[in-house]
This record gives sequence, structure tokens and C-alpha cells, in this order.
Amino acid sequence: MRAVAEFIMRGRVRAVILTMLGIPLISPAILALVSLRRGGSDGLMVLAWALLPIVVMGMSGHVPPLVTGISAGHFVAVFCGAMALRSSRSWATGLVAVTAVSAAGILLTSLFSGGLMQGFLQAVENAAEQPNTVPMDELKQIFSGELQITGYLSLISAISATLALVLGRYWQALLYNPGGFRQEFHQLRLPLWLSATSMLLWVVSLVTPGYAFWGAVIAFPMVVAGIALVHWLVASRGWGVGPLVAMYIMLVIGGLPLAGFLCGLALVDSWIDIRGRSSK
Repeated sequence: MRAVAEFIMRGRVRAVILTMLGIPLISPAILALVSLRRGGSDGLMVLAWALLPIVVMGMSGHVPPLVTGISAGHFVAVFCGAMALRSSRSWATGLVAVTAVSAAGILLTSLFSGGLMQGFLQAVENAAEQPNTVPMDELKQIFSGELQITGYLSLISAISATLALVLGRYWQALLYNPGGFRQEFHQLRLPLWLSATSMLLWVVSLVTPGYAFWGAVIAFPMVVAGIALVHWLVASRGWGVGPLVAMYIMLVIGGLPLAGFLCGLALVDSWIDIRGRSSK
């Protein structure tokens, strides 16, 4: 990882070329690293070059509007999250920025493309090796309208953009502040007003038909804050990586119950400052 980060930071041309390749996770993480380390000017230049092939392929018709909009919005969200994190030095601010911009990108894609529903279902069917085996009826029940599909894609976009931002920040710490990322992530704590508002909106969305995915988008920064708290607890107790592996597996298998638990942890931490109390 360190060798990759050093290679990227040796010159703008290398960063631009690797970003233009569109390597999943790696390319947006490179944008995040450049933006975090060198600021908005260099970050904007890398972003512009990253968007160039996406726009060209979209305008030529080689890439459907769904993919074009999602890809472009993804890079913009990573850049905005990196700049928010750089200026505020607060992961809470960075998370809110990357989540909000990710959602805005999906909504704008839906607006200018005339809707994402049909394009998404078609993309899922085309991606399957045997189209007839895709449970299209079940998918149409889950994503019964534009509200559900935009919420789902906003959540996926926010997750992937956050992973890229995390990797970019990790690379930055690896090169210029060894050990700093771990300490910074362990101290992630949301303001009480943000946690309380997010929890309230999430609960309301769960009981409001069609808004479950949008509730997950709103609660996403709280989930990350809860994960950070668990990382801190495991490290402070010396429990090893086992509990963390179990947590991530459970997030994949049964996301909703564990996500609710992590949101609850984040809310309690915002209220009473668990780390501060434990240090007394």
C-alpha cells in the first residue's frame, strides 16, 4: 500500500493517468489522496481528467446514462468529502458531505435521465450470466418505484465513496503521519444534534412506505460512527481482529439489526462521550 501511495504522489501525471483508468475503489481513492494532501486546485484538476472519459463515453452512447451519472457523481462525492475533511479535520463533516453529495448525484442522474428504474433493472438483467434466472418479479417488488431505486443507489454510492475516502486518508497517513489514521478514526464521534436528528428521521423512514432506503442513507454516518466506536473498544481492550471480522460479516448477512445497534451506539456516544468517560 505504501509503495502505491508513494508512486501516486511522485507527480500529477501519474495520479491523473491512474484516476482516468477508472479502477474501482483505487481511482477515486487516488483523487481523495491528492485532494487531501495537495488541496482543491490539484484535486479539481485530477477530478476533471477523471470525469473526461466518463463524459465522453456517455455522450457517445457507449455507456448508458445510469452508469455515466453514477460514475460522475461518485468521483464528485469523493472530492467533496475529501475537501470537507481537509478543511474541517472532522470525519463527521466529511461523512455528511460525502453522503449528501452522493445522494444529490443520484437524484440529479434520475432527473436528467428521465428515471433510473428501467435502466437499473435492465443493467441487473444484463449483468447476469443467465438472464432468465434473475428474480425480476422480486426485484420489482423491492424497487417498486423511483423513490426506492434512488434511495438504494444513493446508499450504495455513499458507501463506495466513503470507502474511497477512507483509503485515501489511510494512504495519506501512511506517507505523512504513520498511525494517525487509526487514532483519527477511533475518535470519530458525531455531534449530538446530528445523531439525534438522524436517528429520528431513520425511525420515521422505517415506518413510512417507500422510504426505507432513504432512511438508511440518512443513518449511514451514524453507522460509520458506531463502527469507529467498536474499533476503538476492540483496540483498547486488546481483543484482536476477531470481533471486527464478526461485525463486518454480520453487517453483510443481517445488516438492518446490526445497523440499528451501531446507530444506537453512536447516539449514546454523542450523548455521554464513552471514550472520555472511560479515560477518567
